[in-house]
Amino acid sequence: MPRLELVAQLKGHNDRVWQVAWSPNGNMLATCSGDKTVRIWANTSHSDTSKWDCVDVLDGAHKRTIRSVAWAPNGKELATASFDSTTGVWEYEERDKEWECVATLEGHENETKSVAWSANGSLLATCSRDKSVWIWEVEADNDFECLSVLQEHSQDVKMVAWHPHEEVLASASYDDTIKIWREDDDDWYCSDTLQGHTSTIWAIDFDKTGEQIVSASDDTTMRFWKQYKPNNPEGVATPGNAPKWKNICTISGQHERCIYSVSWSKVHGRVASASGDNHIKVFTEESSAQAVNAPTWNISASVSDAHGVSDINSVSWFPTEKHSDWLASGGDDGLVNIWRYIDDDV
Repeated sequence: MPRLELVAQLKGHNDRVWQVAWSPNGNMLATCSGDKTVRIWANTSHSDTSKWDCVDVLDGAHKRTIRSVAWAPNGKELATASFDSTTGVWEYEERDKEWECVATLEGHENETKSVAWSANGSLLATCSRDKSVWIWEVEADNDFECLSVLQEHSQDVKMVAWHPHEEVLASASYDDTIKIWREDDDDWYCSDTLQGHTSTIWAIDFDKTGEQIVSASDDTTMRFWKQYKPNNPEGVATPGNAPKWKNICTISGQHERCIYSVSWSKVHGRVASASGDNHIKVFTEESSAQAVNAPTWNISASVSDAHGVSDINSVSWFPTEKHSDWLASGGDDGLVNIWRYIDDDV
């Protein structure tokens, strides 16, 4: 059976690690923490994959926990969402060889929980405990204009995620729903609400095509949702001529506590989950042409006590083919772990 093998353990944060995020080319890993910093890590040895160094520490911009960190598609900017209700935008200065906070976005009334860049880097999305999602336009000279404040969630919004190719946004909330947001004539609107989870949805991720979403919840389940476009062959109704999302698979009984994070590999298609039960699990889809509307996902690897007795807050697959079997994780123990997915049968 495949397994997850610990490659490296990165120490430096002195509070819980909330999120781990690979740079677009995978050369660096950004991690954010309750210690109000972001650390940038790099594998500094060409021959030893276990040798990692902290090459930068981003601090001084936030007064409280940094809950989320996201790379811009160009790999030269970072965004940070903080419990101080602001979002920081950082830029790497080639001349000085350091990161500088070049913008601070204000407007949310409470903790900012998540931040994400659109696929082409022209838009930034943030969400907050104030129940709102904000969409910002990236302008010249590090200016950001708020295009829309979306307020259809009835509770704390936990996460935002952009479609990998289109300007379509998904948001997950304490109100047990996922909302899909689209733009029409400069006006952003909710085109669909995904219902099925019975408790807080902590995390969402698109597959590489953008046609499916995986969600993770406090109800200890993971759900897979598929997009059905107008005039689809399955006959799924699409009110308002906008795509309709349907739950096509639910995984239950694999985690004993809240699932805090999911990552859908854009390379090999496996899904990793991280939970308050101290487990990281990897799921693989059974290949079957007949199961396109009712897929079967099986557990292919699992590691218990992945961060000791601590909750695991984030998992993220390596983004490119080079090390597509690498998985990063961050936990309440303040540690960042790099794992390798090993399948001896391949």
